[in-house]
Amino acid sequence: MEKQNKLIFNMLSRLTNYLILLFLFALPFQTRWIIEYGILNNRPWEFGTISLYGTEFFLWLIVILTGIRIFGRPDFWKSFSNCRINADYFKMHKKNILAVLIFLFSTAVFIRSGNPISWQFTTWFLGGICLMISIAVSELSFSRAGMTLWLSGVVQGVLAVQQFFYQKIIGSKWLGMSAQNSSDSGVSVVQFGDERWLRAYGSFGWPNSLGIYLAVIFVLGLILYFYFSKTKWRILILVGQLIILTGLLLSFSRGAWLAAVGGLLIFGLIAWNNLPFEFTRRKFYSQFVKQLAVYAVLVISLVTIYFPVFTNRFNTGNYLEYLSITERQDQLNVAGQMISDNLFFGVGPGLYTNYLARYFVSPTYGVYQPVHNIFLLALAELGIFVFLFILVFVFWLIKKIGRAGPIYFSVLTVLFLAGFYDHFLWSLYAGQLIWWVVLALGLMLKKSQSNIEK
Repeated sequence: MEKQNKLIFNMLSRLTNYLILLFLFALPFQTRWIIEYGILNNRPWEFGTISLYGTEFFLWLIVILTGIRIFGRPDFWKSFSNCRINADYFKMHKKNILAVLIFLFSTAVFIRSGNPISWQFTTWFLGGICLMISIAVSELSFSRAGMTLWLSGVVQGVLAVQQFFYQKIIGSKWLGMSAQNSSDSGVSVVQFGDERWLRAYGSFGWPNSLGIYLAVIFVLGLILYFYFSKTKWRILILVGQLIILTGLLLSFSRGAWLAAVGGLLIFGLIAWNNLPFEFTRRKFYSQFVKQLAVYAVLVISLVTIYFPVFTNRFNTGNYLEYLSITERQDQLNVAGQMISDNLFFGVGPGLYTNYLARYFVSPTYGVYQPVHNIFLLALAELGIFVFLFILVFVFWLIKKIGRAGPIYFSVLTVLFLAGFYDHFLWSLYAGQLIWWVVLALGLMLKKSQSNIEK
């Protein structure tokens, strides 16, 4: 009987591992079943649309199988029944208990509104945390999980290149991609003169989302490059990195560019005092500088070829760029007022744009959008108490990651910097999941004992 149970749990473990890898690869694809279309002031309302994403099926299946694998073991309940709950126990596990209390309190506040949008948002949030735990406790190695996510980034880079050079996006309901053309109204473009250049979307709903995702994957790829010791893996990663970097550039996302540069800078600075994976300082920086040189050649080449397109992205005299900057300044002012009016309890999870439509004047530019700053957005929706609780929880996780893998702070830097310039990482399903997946990989790196893939 014991042998049979062991066989069953081994099968569950392998199945969970394969599902995690499938989820990591499929995460960027926005395939979904739209249960109810969101409409706000007679206009389509993405942030009020109730959907079930294809990857959510894998997410909850992973969570259920992980729960069975952990709680279904006889030795778990035996150790649980034998443990003594006393003052010493609470002293030893105070941080874990605090995390659970934060989790429960935050959940209670998340679901208080009873609004379907808030319920959906809460499901994403709780699902992300459960997924993070499932990945962190799985038997997958950092190299396998990291490479799978990285390969998904390479695919997005290929899509970005294809979309930019063809100047159109081929629609596919099975991949969650809608058809786009540079001449269509409402499509994100870079404009100079009478020309409109389509920004790459990948399989995401907006170029900034693609840019943030590729910025994260790009810095993760740099860590993977040094993680592997074999030359064949490093050559493969270098080629993939160039594809990812090309896609990142063609997203024309200024915030994502800045986040990627910040991640590279932190990577180099941390490595000075905390050399990763048993490198000598000379060998590490020799490899690092060579990497940067190759990346610089690609960036200079693309910018030279498409110089007018890139420079217009920073030209505030250009109508579209002026519109973008002015709109974001207006959003910051409105967010400040909303936070001031709802400081303690917020407007409700996922309800920022709904509140915006009810209590503020119509937007100058025709569409209600969340403020392009996830920290202000979360504070406005949750209130100061829950916002601080979640922040404490996230920084507690980051501290755990940093004890063994400080170099991973470079990836987290990308997330935090991108969060200051866009709402994607908080307001949308894929953005939220990217947060928890990145934290999960950091916890996996912490567990890792070797830099050699065998």
